[in-house]
Amino acid sequence: MAYESHGEADGLRMAFSAETPNIDRAVAEIADFASRHGPFPLFDIKLFLREALLNAVLYGKPAAAAPGDVHTVRVAVRLTPDALECVVSDAGPGFDWRARRGCIPPPQAESGRGVCIMVAYADEVEFNAAGNAVRLVKKRCGASPGTGPGLGETGKTT
Repeated sequence: MAYESHGEADGLRMAFSAETPNIDRAVAEIADFASRHGPFPLFDIKLFLREALLNAVLYGKPAAAAPGDVHTVRVAVRLTPDALECVVSDAGPGFDWRARRGCIPPPQAESGRGVCIMVAYADEVEFNAAGNAVRLVKKRCGASPGTGPGLGETGKTT
């Protein structure tokens, strides 16, 4: 599978090979969908999606996968009356998002800012228990960077 996308009445569903060029394609497709359905802060959506998709591409390989196997990243986008909801998932083992709450990496760190960026730019962020799926919501008139709450004990920002 290289890249599959299916439009629905109120959203999109995608599944693609975990390869970095597919991130740009998915972000562009979702941004185009959002722009056709009302005023959304597209910069915010593109940024948090890019972070979530990059994490799924880099870290979402199932534990039983053989070296060199390419895994699949899935995205579900749903339009609600006041928001755009995106769920990014993979078949990997996930990560301990609870340990990441409130953690900001040091300035010299080369990675580790993805969760912070998602929390800052999305109006709602919710991880599943395993940490291999994230639900990101951006309201039509949602506030931008750094104005939202941090992750709570349930993996939700709201």
